[in-house]
Amino acid sequence: MIKQCKQWIADLKAHPLPTLEATQEGRTVWIVMAAACVFLLGSAMGYFQWFLAMDPCENCVYIRFSQFCILIAGVMMIINPKNNVLKVLGLALAWYGIVYGMDKAIVLSGQHVASHAAQAGLDLFQSGQGANACSLEPTFPLGLPLHEWLPFEFSPSGICGEDDWSLFGLNMAQYCIISYCVFIVCALPLTIAFITKTLKGNK
Repeated sequence: MIKQCKQWIADLKAHPLPTLEATQEGRTVWIVMAAACVFLLGSAMGYFQWFLAMDPCENCVYIRFSQFCILIAGVMMIINPKNNVLKVLGLALAWYGIVYGMDKAIVLSGQHVASHAAQAGLDLFQSGQGANACSLEPTFPLGLPLHEWLPFEFSPSGICGEDDWSLFGLNMAQYCIISYCVFIVCALPLTIAFITKTLKGNK
């Protein structure tokens, strides 16, 4: 495995675009992304919600939804990464999940700052975040009643930004932002490679 990684890096340095074009037709990156989503979702529902008894807030369940989108996209790619129809649908769903989730994670990060403003000696005006309003009735895309279908996963019962969990000085929302940045790093080169290879094939 290590030898294969070293060879892939060497190929990428020598022939960047052809290597990426070949990579986007494989399953490896999508297996990694799907596995990452399983880990994130498992951590959210198993460790935080069940073990630590930290109820998810409105933005938390939106972030979970976005990760489910990326997971489904990854599974679609794994089934047949060379099928262009699945590729287009999978990439579209993955990017939708990434953009949607990143937006909600940034909002949640701001709400965390606002919620802890008093502890930092600031008021809400000084923190620049305003009130961290949070609803117990989420509104999912396409009007999907996920909080009714799967309440344990998608029904919010916590207050946005009020968690005190941190690891190495970063809170949950910040780790979510980092995870979406990693997803972007994985998906962007493959998307560009797929587009360039498709354009070449149409000439």
